[in-house]
Amino acid sequence: MLDDKTNDLSNNQKLCLHIAMKREVVFTACGFFKLDYTLVHSMIAAATTYLVILIQFGQPRPTYGMSSIPHSSITDSINATIPSTMIT
Repeated sequence: MLDDKTNDLSNNQKLCLHIAMKREVVFTACGFFKLDYTLVHSMIAAATTYLVILIQFGQPRPTYGMSSIPHSSITDSINATIPSTMIT
């Protein structure tokens, strides 16, 4: 911390308190990156981006033409128009 051969500076409580208060505390993940608000901001941005993508892929696309009618309703309408004497 300080080069103090006589221990006068290290015994000074006011100076030690001042140095301790001015020292910046930095949390890191094994020294790879800092754990601070920029990391939280990046995580929220990435999660929001993935959520938007998932919502877009989760919505069904509108289909047009005959493919939009379910198969069961087509066969029901055909069977309703054919007389029952012809279905045997």
